[in-house]
Amino acid sequence: MIDTKGLALLMNELNTLSFKNRLTQQEQRRHGVLLSQISLLKTGEVTLADLDQQMLDKVSREAGLPSSVISKSETRMKAEAWQALLLNGEKRYTNETQGSILARIGTYSGLGYFVPTEFIQQTYTAMAAHDALFDDNAVSVLNSKNGRVTEIPTYGDIENVASIMGEAADGSSSAANISAPGHATSGVYSFRSPMWRVPMEVVQDVEAMGGAVELFKAFAADRIVRGASQYLVNGTGSGQPLGLIPALTAAGVTPVSAVGSSDNTGGSETGTNSIGSQDIAKLYYNTNSAYRNAPKAAFFMNDSTLVYLAQLVNKMGNPLVQWQGSEAFIYGKPVRVCPSMDSIGASKYPVVFGDGAYWLTRKVQDDETYMKVFTETPGLAEQGVVGLRVFARVGGCLLWNDSGSPAPFSLLQNHS
Repeated sequence: MIDTKGLALLMNELNTLSFKNRLTQQEQRRHGVLLSQISLLKTGEVTLADLDQQMLDKVSREAGLPSSVISKSETRMKAEAWQALLLNGEKRYTNETQGSILARIGTYSGLGYFVPTEFIQQTYTAMAAHDALFDDNAVSVLNSKNGRVTEIPTYGDIENVASIMGEAADGSSSAANISAPGHATSGVYSFRSPMWRVPMEVVQDVEAMGGAVELFKAFAADRIVRGASQYLVNGTGSGQPLGLIPALTAAGVTPVSAVGSSDNTGGSETGTNSIGSQDIAKLYYNTNSAYRNAPKAAFFMNDSTLVYLAQLVNKMGNPLVQWQGSEAFIYGKPVRVCPSMDSIGASKYPVVFGDGAYWLTRKVQDDETYMKVFTETPGLAEQGVVGLRVFARVGGCLLWNDSGSPAPFSLLQNHS
C-alpha cells in the first residue's frame, strides 16, 4: 500500500526546491534524494518511516554509533535480495545516497560481485574485537578507499629539548632540525576466506537465507581477521606485510632476554619455558619514558601468555596483573590481546611493550574488497550448493626508522 501522506510531504518539499532559481550543493543533493525516495514510495514497498529510519541508521554508523533494530520488513528485503542474487544472479543497482533500503546491502556492478556494505563493516569490527593491531584505541589505523601505496611521514625527536634563556639573552639560539625525518611505506595485501557452501534448499527459503547470511557474516569475518593478523604480527615482508616483530628486529632493536618465573613461584622454571615479573619490569623500563607515558602505551601478548602472567604473584602475594572489570593492566598500562603473537617457548617473542601509535594498520574498502558467489565451480552445481567467499585488503607498517633514537617498542624473548 502506498504511503500517501509520506508521498505528499516529499512532493511538497520537492516542489519548494523546484521553484528556486538556484540551488546550493546541499539542496541539489536533497533534490536527488527526494526524487529517488518518491519513486520508492510509489512502488508501495516502503513507507516514509522506513526511509527516515534507514537514513538515521546510516548517519549513526558513520558516526560510530549503534544502529537501531532493523525492522522485520527490512530484514526480509535483505534476505530476498540475497536469495535473488544466489538463485538467478540478479543485480540490484542502487546508490546509497538515494536513501534506498536496499542500498545498505550494496552492489559492485563492474565485475558482477555482490558487496554487502554492512558485511564489510562487520568484518572490520570483528578485526578490532579479535586482535589489538586492528583496534584504533591500541594502534594507529588508516581507513582508505583505495589500495595505492602510501608514504607515511615519520620522525624521531625525543633527543631535542627546550633550553633555558637568560634575561639578558638577545634571542639568538642554536638551530636543531627534526631528528631523522623520513617515511614509512604503507601497502596492502589481499586476503580471502575459505569458501562456504550453502545448500540450494536454504537459498530457496527466504527466512532460512536471512539466518544463513548472518551466520556467514560471523565466521567469515573471524576467518579473515585470524588470517590477516598473523601477517601483521609475524609477516616476513616478502610478498606479505612486514610484521611488527620482524620489523623491530630488522630495525636493530635488541630484545630483553627472559630469566623466567622461578623467583615468583619458587620452582625450577627458566627463561626458556617461562617469564616472570622481573622480566616484565625489565621490558617496561627498557622502553624510553617518552613512549611509556604515551596515550597508547600498552603490553601486547596473546591470551595464553596473559593467563600465565595473571597467575604470578610477588613474595608479598600481590598479583602482577591487575584487573578493572574485564580489562587487564600491568604497571597501570593496558594489556592488549594479540592472538597471533608467540606463546611462551624457546626463542619466542611472547610480549611486546611500547607506544601502539607507532604501528599503523591499514584497512581498505574498494573494488577489491568484496564477496563473491560461486555457482559453477566443480563440485558445487552437481551437489546442489553455491559457494560464498570474502576478499579483503589489509596492510601494516612500523612508523619508526630512526635507529639513532630509542625504539618506541621493546621485545621480550625467551632463551633458546
